[in-house]
Amino acid sequence: MKVVLLALSGDSARDKLAQLFPNASIESVSRTEFESGGFRQRLASLRARRPNVFAISTERLSWQRGQELFMIFGALAGANEVVMIDSHGGIRQETRFDLLAGAPATLANEAVNGLTDLLFSRRELLTLEHEKPGFSRITTSGPRRIVYLRATPGPGTQAGGAASHIKGVIEGLSKLGADVEVLSNDAIAGFDISKYRSAIIPPETVGATRALFDIHNNLVFTRGAVPLIERANPDFIYQRYARFSWAGVVAATRIQRPLFLEYNGWEVWVGRHWDHVGSLDLLERYERLNLRAAARIFVVSEVERANLETRGVAASKIVVNPNGVDAGLFRPGIGGADVRHELGIADADVVAGFVGTFGPWHGVVQLAEAIKRIPASVPVRFLLVGSGSLHGEVERLLDDEVASGRVILTGAVAHERVPLLLDACDMLVSPHIPLADGSDFFGSPTKVFEYMAMGKGIVASRLGQIGEVLADDETALLVEPGSVPELGQAIVKLTGSRDLRMRLGARAREVAIQNHSWTRNAERVLMEFEQLGGLGS
Repeated sequence: MKVVLLALSGDSARDKLAQLFPNASIESVSRTEFESGGFRQRLASLRARRPNVFAISTERLSWQRGQELFMIFGALAGANEVVMIDSHGGIRQETRFDLLAGAPATLANEAVNGLTDLLFSRRELLTLEHEKPGFSRITTSGPRRIVYLRATPGPGTQAGGAASHIKGVIEGLSKLGADVEVLSNDAIAGFDISKYRSAIIPPETVGATRALFDIHNNLVFTRGAVPLIERANPDFIYQRYARFSWAGVVAATRIQRPLFLEYNGWEVWVGRHWDHVGSLDLLERYERLNLRAAARIFVVSEVERANLETRGVAASKIVVNPNGVDAGLFRPGIGGADVRHELGIADADVVAGFVGTFGPWHGVVQLAEAIKRIPASVPVRFLLVGSGSLHGEVERLLDDEVASGRVILTGAVAHERVPLLLDACDMLVSPHIPLADGSDFFGSPTKVFEYMAMGKGIVASRLGQIGEVLADDETALLVEPGSVPELGQAIVKLTGSRDLRMRLGARAREVAIQNHSWTRNAERVLMEFEQLGGLGS
């Protein structure tokens, strides 16, 4: 028996498949390889592999867009059974006969739902575009009441920068005395939502494409969130901007309160270059709607401020508010020694670590190539933590190194375990690469601030804000972005000098504590509200 495994996101699910099909051989197909051709080319490629079972691994079943189409695709490719597995134990398993028998009704239902959502959304968007943004005069005193909206079109259960940012902002606002209510479409990794007034409005697995899934679930989230926001009657709404979302706009208009928009990047650009989202003209309208309606727009970097100003957003609305870190959670000596013992890492071993969601901007493929170039005589091991779209490709590149024990791939881990794993390392690597189209790097990687707080030696790309936050030979060794040789050389240099690692790490932690706390981030948000107070329009 042969299983062909497509890893879309999450862990590769090999162990689970080995349990389900103990006598089967498992052949992996990376997401990059799968997405390289059109439908016919993909179908022909899968058929040529002659799978008995077509398996798909994903982060969470309830978040998998186009789920029905993936299942039918596997059946059309000749697999007798199609299995979809997520990182949380969820599984969907169907036979080829059942999938093909139900395909006409399934596809017709998807088409009707997609068209209905699209027509309704276009009509509603036109109405919202003609609404005049504004809010009533703010006269409340005492603790500020805030509703925080997380409506991102993807699972919140992955440990990574987004989860850290959400947790950091909410906890920072709370520490400053604000009364925060959280409305989210998923649990958030590492965040105890039970400590807050909150509600989770789960997504529905409707939508054959990324765009249609997001458009449908914007409607689902808005229907659930707006009545709750009206009941809460907050001083202002804080929304982490999400693709094809207008929940914050609708609620702010209804209750005449300011919308504070956390804007982490141009989703049209992301949809064009990374996520391959369709309906970009419509997405551009959603984005303009949010930017127009927001009383304040918080961006993580000066590059993003400049990008928005170029697109005609008033400079007075834009506030640069970089990411931060909880230096009490991310600190040296938090449990790394126990983790090293658990993973079979000797006290004398030098370990270089990486944590992230293995996205196209993280440089994980370049890190894998650098690892392969470093001679076996260099006494360094690697601990790569996380999962994501490029995990399968990295796993394939480092197959020999994993087998030899030089590289440990943990896959996705619980958010609270991340500081312990980082503490198990002697140096930490942030190999971000330039954007494919030559645009200025607009990110503010949370991992950089977490690395700094851990007090470890850092190797990082001299790219955008990373090169501004870190100083070469003072808080890190900075390398040319995308340069595999330079990356490898810097890792070798830190491997050979414990004193250098200690000096860089101590200074990096000092700077993180002084300048980059989440409380400081939250202070900027509340300060903007106070300046806005009484300016109702």
